[in-house]
Amino acid sequence: MRYTKFCLAGTAAALIVAAPAARADETAIKAMAQGSHAIVMRHAKTSAHGRALVLDPNGNCANEENLSEAGRAQSQRLKAMLDQAGIKLDAVLTSPFCRTKETAQLAFGTATVDPNLTALEIGTQAQGQVRTQSVTDLLARHAGKGNVALVTHRPNIDALTMELVEEGEAVIAKIQPSGALDVVGRIRP
Repeated sequence: MRYTKFCLAGTAAALIVAAPAARADETAIKAMAQGSHAIVMRHAKTSAHGRALVLDPNGNCANEENLSEAGRAQSQRLKAMLDQAGIKLDAVLTSPFCRTKETAQLAFGTATVDPNLTALEIGTQAQGQVRTQSVTDLLARHAGKGNVALVTHRPNIDALTMELVEEGEAVIAKIQPSGALDVVGRIRP
């Protein structure tokens, strides 16, 4: 990370953090240009207020953990990188949580809420397995076609890809006819 110092007349020095560009594995970006890939993204950085993992059924974001300014910047860097690379998406799906919806909106411009992308911690293990299978079935319908983006939560990404990701990170994976994902790279905004 780069830091720049500057002084204001009569005040102490202040520190400004220059925002780095999103980083992606070049092989993964080239693969996405061919289609039939998924960007499986964990929501961007949150405000870390320590709110419980809840989904407000009325959509009141004040009751949920929301994106921080750093998270919004991450999402915007991802959008700039994808736009510069000319990556097209046929579908963008998101968990119903406010932090995932905002991430999707900022990173991809639009998204459709898919309840199957709800954090796997919500509900029983059997319900989580059914939701994961539903996402795999959805991915199978995209195999051999264009690219799809999923904005969800760490356990969901782990279940789909066997990869652990930080907030704002995305896994790029080839969609197999079965809906299984073969990881080809990452994006780190």
